[in-house]
Amino acid sequence: MRPLNDNLLRDLAEHKAPLCLSLFMDVARGGGNHNHIRISLKNTKSEANDALDACEGPKDAVEAIRQRLEALDYDDVVGGHDRRIAVYIAPDRTEIIDAEFVETGVHLGEAFRLAPLLGDLDQRPDHAILAASQEETCLYQSSGGVLTRQDVPDMPNSLHDISKFTDQQEKGNVEGFEDSGVPGSLQGGPAMATGRGGPQGVPHYSVGGHDWREDKEAEMRHYANLVINAAQHHLSGTNVPLIIAADERLYGMLRDNSEYPFLLENGITLHPREMDEEKLREEANACLEQEVARRRDEVWEEIAMSLGREDGEASKDPLDIVTAAASGRIAHLFVRPEATMRGSVDPDSYKATASEDCPEDLVDRAIIETLRQGGDVFPLSSEADPETMMAASYRYPT
Repeated sequence: MRPLNDNLLRDLAEHKAPLCLSLFMDVARGGGNHNHIRISLKNTKSEANDALDACEGPKDAVEAIRQRLEALDYDDVVGGHDRRIAVYIAPDRTEIIDAEFVETGVHLGEAFRLAPLLGDLDQRPDHAILAASQEETCLYQSSGGVLTRQDVPDMPNSLHDISKFTDQQEKGNVEGFEDSGVPGSLQGGPAMATGRGGPQGVPHYSVGGHDWREDKEAEMRHYANLVINAAQHHLSGTNVPLIIAADERLYGMLRDNSEYPFLLENGITLHPREMDEEKLREEANACLEQEVARRRDEVWEEIAMSLGREDGEASKDPLDIVTAAASGRIAHLFVRPEATMRGSVDPDSYKATASEDCPEDLVDRAIIETLRQGGDVFPLSSEADPETMMAASYRYPT
């Protein structure tokens, strides 16, 4: 059983098969009511078998899906968090997804039914987290909520790996004296006030003394530069968002040295030792949620402004949107999760036509084509009036 996220939704949209079965089941939360789950599974499988019996699709595809359907059992669907389980079956694939949605039932067609999932879509993308401190630095990749520590050969493990600045000098710096071990230094006894030279030990700011803090600052900046360069080199060629987690001092240095184009604007200004992996994951998710919400609001504002100007760069006409999606012209699509519209798309002109007699759901067609062409899909809720089923921005005006 997998959690729903944007990557999984895109993967399902891109999956091509001669026949696809989509099951939306009502189950007891957490598997608490075993009989309820068994009855729900039995009824859903019975309804799916009826749909397969009536299907006129390729016989080998029907049989392959039927075998996968029969193999589905109680252990596969128990444990959903939100009383809903979506099961997607193709001749070569079975996906079980833990998600929250309103719709229940069975759908059989040339593509998976995806619209009901949008209401529970986690749009936080897979990402990387750079957790850095003077004591230890680590780059994590996060996929599906799982953090995996990365092996980055060029990345120093700590400031100590590159530093010529000793711990004792750092402690001496705190006191303002070099740590010579003599009176007046960090480890020495109290300074004696007698004698021409005054207190023993060498003050940093005295003539002939040395201010180790200048060296420490330079080495910290050098360390930050090595760390961020190694991280961005490791992530080069990807569009994975990077989140920095470090104390405020090192955090600023890392950001100042970064040239990574997908560095998240928000980061985590906590020392990594103050967070276990779960806390680190939560803080990173909060950063991503802020970024997703900001981007979603920006996209909707652009669509709303375009609709107001009537400049042809956006539309809320469902058939125009499906036609644009089929021809690869949609950049951003907003859809109500409960929306459905039967119809067909002309394979030559891509023109969409609504008809209750057609088996294809045009809402799903719009979602799938948008995702396949690299566009973004968002759930539509209170932004638009209740009559609006879909709204979209186009890659270029119509």
